[in-house]
Amino acid sequence: MIIVWMSRLERAEVSGQVRSGLVTVGEEEGKWLVLWEQDGDWDHQTEDANSTWYEGDIWAEMCAALRRGVASLMRKGYEPTLGFTPDTQQHERRMKERNEWIHCFGDLHVDEELYQKLVQWRKEVASSIRRAPYWITTNRMLRLVSAFVPQTLEELKQLPGFGEAKVHTYGEAIMAITAPVPRRTTFPLDWVSAAVGPAAFLQWVYQQEEQKMSGEFNRLVDKRTLIEAVQQQLGPEVIMERLNVDRRELLVRIEALSEEGYDMMSYAEHVLSEIDTEMRTRIGDSLQQLGMDYLKPIYIQTFGQEALKDASAIIQRRYEYIRLVRMQIRNSSRTEQGSARPSSTRSRVDVEAKAV
Repeated sequence: MIIVWMSRLERAEVSGQVRSGLVTVGEEEGKWLVLWEQDGDWDHQTEDANSTWYEGDIWAEMCAALRRGVASLMRKGYEPTLGFTPDTQQHERRMKERNEWIHCFGDLHVDEELYQKLVQWRKEVASSIRRAPYWITTNRMLRLVSAFVPQTLEELKQLPGFGEAKVHTYGEAIMAITAPVPRRTTFPLDWVSAAVGPAAFLQWVYQQEEQKMSGEFNRLVDKRTLIEAVQQQLGPEVIMERLNVDRRELLVRIEALSEEGYDMMSYAEHVLSEIDTEMRTRIGDSLQQLGMDYLKPIYIQTFGQEALKDASAIIQRRYEYIRLVRMQIRNSSRTEQGSARPSSTRSRVDVEAKAV
C-alpha cells in the first residue's frame, strides 16, 4: 500500500496509561484504504478497536469516511499528537459561542415526554396552516424548550431561534404546553457552560460531527448506488429496495442527478414505456404550452379535471410521468445549448473516482 497521509491520536486513560493509534490513508491497486490501528496490546474488542473505515475508489466517500472516523475518536477523548488531522479544533472555536453551550445542554437534557408533546403541537399547527413543520420550529428548538422549560415569553426569547416574530406568533401556545411541567433549571442561562463542562462539550461537538459525516458518507454511497443501478438499467422496484426509499423519494433523487448533469434518460425511458406515444406527446405539448414550474395545470390539461378524483396511486403515477417527460425536455434543452456538463453517467463517475 502506498501511504498518502497519516496521523497519530492519543487518549489518556483513568489508570494513567496512554492509549494511542494511527490513522492511515493509502492507495492500493486503484482503491483507497482508510485504516485505524491501535498501538500495543490493548483489548481489541472495544468500540475503538482496529478497523477499516473505508475501502473503495470514490474520493468523496473516502474523505467523508475519514472525517467520520476522526470525529468518532475525538468524541471518545482522543487528541491528535502527530500529523495534520482534519478540523480537530472546531470544539475550541465553538466554545467561544454562548449559544453553542445552550444547544449542547439542550441536546443532553431533553425531556422526551415534553418534546413529543411539542412535536405533536407543531404537527397540528403545520397541518392547519399548510406549512412544513420545520417552518414553524426546528427539532433543535423544540429540544431546547423541553430541556429548559421556559415559563414566560421573556424566558422563551433567551433560547436560540426564538426571536420576536416567532415568540409573538407561537409563544403563548408553547407556554400553555410548558406551564404544567416542573423544571430543574433557571433563567437567565449564564450557568449553562459551567453545568456542561469542557469534556462533555467536546464529546457533544464531535458526536455531531460524526453524525454529520455519517450522513454525508451514506448520501454519497446512495448516490453511487443509484447511478450504478441506472447504468445497469434496473427497474424502479429493484432500485427502491436497494436504497430503502419509496417511489416518490426515488424520483426526487433521479431528478436531482439529472440536474447535476448525470444521464438519467434510460431510467426515464424505462418508466415512460408504461404509457403510449400519444400520451407522452400530450404531456410534452402541455409542458411546452403551460410551462414547467407548476404541474397541476399540466395534469388537468393532459388527463382532464375529473382525473383528479381518481385513486391516489394512479394520480401519483401520472405525476411521475409528467415529471419524467419534463426531465427529458430539460435534458434535450441542455444538450441543444451545448451544455458543458458531462453527457454520460460513467464518464462523470470516473472523473469523481480519479479526482485526487
